[in-house]
Amino acid sequence: MKKYIILILLPILSFLYIPTVLGQNVKGTVVDENMEVLIGANIYWIETSIGTSTDENGEFEVNGDAIEDKRLIVTYLGFENDTIQVFGDANYMLEMTSEQTLNEVIVQGKKTGTFISSNEAIKMEVVNEVELGKAACCDLAGCFNTNASVEPATTNIVTNSKELKILGLSGIYNQLLLDGFPLIQGLSYTYGVSSVPGPFVKNIFIAKGANSVIQGTESISGQINVILQQPVDAPPLYVNLFMNTFWEKQFNVYSAQTKGKFSNLIGGHMVLPASKHDINDDTFLDLPQLTRYELLDKWKWGNATENGWFNRGGIRWTKEKRTGGQKDFNAKEDLGSSTIYGQHVEYDQFDLWKKTSYRFDEFNATALILSGQYHQQDAWYGETVYEGKQQLFNAVLQHEFIYKNGSNLRAGTSFKFLNIDENISFTSNPLNKTFDGDYNTREIIPGAFAENTLFFLEDKMTWMIGLRADHLNQFGWIISPRSLLKYTPKDKTDIRLSVGYGWHNPKPFSEQSRVLSSQRDIHFHGILEPDKAWNYGINITQKFEKNNVIGTFTTDFYQTRFQNHVMAHYHSAHDALVFENNKKPAVGNGFQTEITLDLWDWVTFKTAYNYLDIQHTDLEGQKGTLDFITKHKILNSLSVAPKGKDWHFDVSTQWYGKKKLPDTDFYPDEFQQRDYSDPYAMLNAQFTYKWKSFEWYTGCENILGFVQKDPIISAENPFNPYFDTSFAWGPTRGREGYLGVRYIFEGKKKDEE
Repeated sequence: MKKYIILILLPILSFLYIPTVLGQNVKGTVVDENMEVLIGANIYWIETSIGTSTDENGEFEVNGDAIEDKRLIVTYLGFENDTIQVFGDANYMLEMTSEQTLNEVIVQGKKTGTFISSNEAIKMEVVNEVELGKAACCDLAGCFNTNASVEPATTNIVTNSKELKILGLSGIYNQLLLDGFPLIQGLSYTYGVSSVPGPFVKNIFIAKGANSVIQGTESISGQINVILQQPVDAPPLYVNLFMNTFWEKQFNVYSAQTKGKFSNLIGGHMVLPASKHDINDDTFLDLPQLTRYELLDKWKWGNATENGWFNRGGIRWTKEKRTGGQKDFNAKEDLGSSTIYGQHVEYDQFDLWKKTSYRFDEFNATALILSGQYHQQDAWYGETVYEGKQQLFNAVLQHEFIYKNGSNLRAGTSFKFLNIDENISFTSNPLNKTFDGDYNTREIIPGAFAENTLFFLEDKMTWMIGLRADHLNQFGWIISPRSLLKYTPKDKTDIRLSVGYGWHNPKPFSEQSRVLSSQRDIHFHGILEPDKAWNYGINITQKFEKNNVIGTFTTDFYQTRFQNHVMAHYHSAHDALVFENNKKPAVGNGFQTEITLDLWDWVTFKTAYNYLDIQHTDLEGQKGTLDFITKHKILNSLSVAPKGKDWHFDVSTQWYGKKKLPDTDFYPDEFQQRDYSDPYAMLNAQFTYKWKSFEWYTGCENILGFVQKDPIISAENPFNPYFDTSFAWGPTRGREGYLGVRYIFEGKKKDEE
C-alpha cells in the first residue's frame, strides 16, 4: 500500500518544484525560413564530433561543458549550412535557408538512419527515411528488418495478419499510434499494421517500457508512434512501384503542396493480389491473395511555435479483401463451404484525426486533440461467419506550461468511447461449437492526467513524472503512475530508469483472430478483466568517437510483472480454447545490448542481441515459459554507401533461437508436435541505385530459403477436429525477391509535427 501512496504523491510533489538553474547544455529549435520545424537536422560544435540531431519537434539539446569555441554548425539536406555563435544559456531558434539550386541533391553531412534521442527522459529510438530505405518496407510490419527492439509476428498465417511485439509480449501490450493518435485498436488491430503503407511512413519513434501518460496507459511494454509523411516536408510528387516474385503488385503515390500558411498532402495506395503459391504442397496458399485500396489526406495550417492558432489533421479511407486457405478455394463460390476450406476477410475503415492548438505566448499553449474511426468487417473462417462493426472516438484537452529553463508541465482531461458489435454464426456445425451469438463491447472512459518534466544538477538530470486516473464504465477507477529519470554523468553517457503501471482491456476475437481459424470450441470463464502490469526498466547509452569511427553502445533491461492477464488457454483439451483471467504470477524479463558503428562516413554496421524470458503460472499452478517466445535473438546489419556514388547496398541477418511450443501430448500421435521449434536464420539484402529523380531498388528476403515444415496441423483435412493454424513459429513462404522504382520530384525541405 505504501508503494502506491508514494507513487501517487510523487507527481503532486514534483509539480511544486520549479527549477531555476540552467546548466551548460544548449537547447533550441531548428526551423526553415517559413518557421517550420526541421526533424533530423544535425547540430555539432565546430571542429568537434560532439553533437546531436533534432527530434520530432525540431528540438535539440547539446552539451557544451568542455567546449571552448562556442560555435554550432547546423546542417540539413536541401539547406545551406549555418554557423551559430552561442552566448549564455538562452533557448535558441535556429533558422536555416534552403538551397537555391534544387535540381540536384546536395548532401550536407551524413544523416543517420536510426538514433537514440538524447533529449528525452524516455529512451526514444528514432527510425527515419534513411533507415526505411534499406528495405522494401511494403507495409509497417516490413519496416523493422534492421531493428532489434520491435519484432513483427504473424497472428494468422492463413490471412497473414501481423502484430508488432516489444519485449517479447503480444502487440496488444504496446501502444501503436498513427501520427500520435490511438487509431489502431479493437477491430482495426487485426490488420492495422499491414494497412499502413511503408512508403507513407516518414519516421517511427520507439519507446520501451513505461513512458508518457498523455496518450493513455496501454503502453505496458512500450510505444510505437508512426509519423506519416508531412504536408510541409513531403516532395511535390512521389511515386513508388513494387512487385515481388509472388507477383504481388503495389502502387503508391502522394503529392504535397504549400500555399501561405496552409499545407496539404494527398496520397493513394493500391495492392493487387499475388498468384497462387504452395511451396510445401500442403494444399494451403503460402500467402493470401490481397487487394487493398487506400486514400490519405493530411493538412496543416499555421505554425505550432508561433503565437495564435495552429491546426493539423488527416483523413484515411481503407478498403481491403484477403483470401487464404486451400489453393482451390474460390471466394465467389465457396464462402462458408464445408468441403473446401478458405478464409475470406473484407473490411472498410474510415479514420479522422485533428489537433487544434492555441499558443498564448512562448510558455503557454492549449490543445484539443480529436480522433475517430468507423470500421466494418465481414469474414469467413471455414464454416465460421464473423461480422463486426466498430465506432471509436478519442478526445484530449490539455494545457502545456513551459518554464524559462525548459521544464514543462502538461495536464488535461481525456475521453474515450469504443463500441464493438460482433456476430458469430456457422454455415454448418458438425462439431457442435457453442460460441455463436452476439458480442458487444462498450468502453466509456473519462480520465484526467498530469505530467511534469524537470531538470536538475545543471541539466545533467531529467525527471519526467506523470499520473493518470481513468474511469472504466465496467470496472471503475484505475490509477496509473509513471516515473522516468535520465542522468548524464558525463558527456555522451546517458543512464535512464523507468517505472510505470499500465492496463489494457482485452478484445479476444479481434486481437487473437487465429482462434477463429481452428476447429476448437471457444469458452469464456467469467467476465474478462483488464490486463494490468507494472513495468520496470534501466537503460545505458554510450556514444563515442575515435579516428574514423562514430558509434553508439546501448544496453537495457526491462521487467514486466502482471497483476492480471487474460489467457487463451490451449492446454486443457484439443477441442477447446478457454479465455479466462489469470492473477497468478507472470513475469517477463527482456535484455538487449546493441552497438552501432559509422565507419569512414560511408559504412554503417549494427549488431544486437536480445534475451527474453517470460514465465507464467497457469490456473492449475504449473509454472512454465510462454509459448512462441524466442529466448535468444541476434541481429546484424551492414550498409555501404560510398561518398560521391549513386548507389548503396544493405544487408541484414536475424538469427532466432528455438521457441517453446504448446503442449500436444493429448493429441493423437499423427497430430502431436515437438516441444520446441528449430533455430533458424533470415538473410535479407537490397541494392539501390539513384539516377536523377529515380531510385531503382532490388532485393531478396529470406535468401537462405528457410521454411517451417507443416505449420498447419491436419492440413490434409481442415474439417477434422484437430485442424489448427496456430502452430506457426517461422517463415512459411520461402525466398522472396522484389523489384521496385521510386520517382521523387524534390521540393523544399520543411518539417512540422
